[in-house]
Amino acid sequence: MKKSKKNIIFILLFITMAFVFFALINIQEIIDYSKIEAAGSKVLTPVNVKQKTNKRYNKGRTTETTTNYVQFVVEINNSRKSFYMKTSDAYGANSPSVGLEAVASKKKIKRYIFYTDKHIYYSKNAATTGEYIKESITDKLIVFCFIIGFIGLGFLFVNISDKIIEKRRMKTIGYK
Repeated sequence: MKKSKKNIIFILLFITMAFVFFALINIQEIIDYSKIEAAGSKVLTPVNVKQKTNKRYNKGRTTETTTNYVQFVVEINNSRKSFYMKTSDAYGANSPSVGLEAVASKKKIKRYIFYTDKHIYYSKNAATTGEYIKESITDKLIVFCFIIGFIGLGFLFVNISDKIIEKRRMKTIGYK
């Protein structure tokens, strides 16, 4: 295969991986960055739990993943708003029993709350809107860098293997 064809394949692979990355991230949060406002530190008490099950079909096998959520109600600008947080984010484990126990015992947690007209976001560490956005972008950039790194390693591997194959081919022909 010629180098130009390989380069086109890797460019298409890179564009596809970038598209997959942006499709998998929470694009709504990125759109909301300019509208996010800080509500400050809030003590949250769980009021309900829910589960979400995702099914993936791969080569005749079905894989199910269950994510557990805890519902919280927070007061922002004299109105009460409800939102769900992953149980693992709130209490450290993705277990329905952890969420049910937290609701039964009214186990409180403290989070910094950020909001728009339609969405509520939270952070354990970021106290200001700027810190929250920086924290959110950092996580997304790390994943994106890993994707680019794997594509780069693949490109490097193919180019090095081509050079080795070409060198061996030249030796068998009689060039040194």
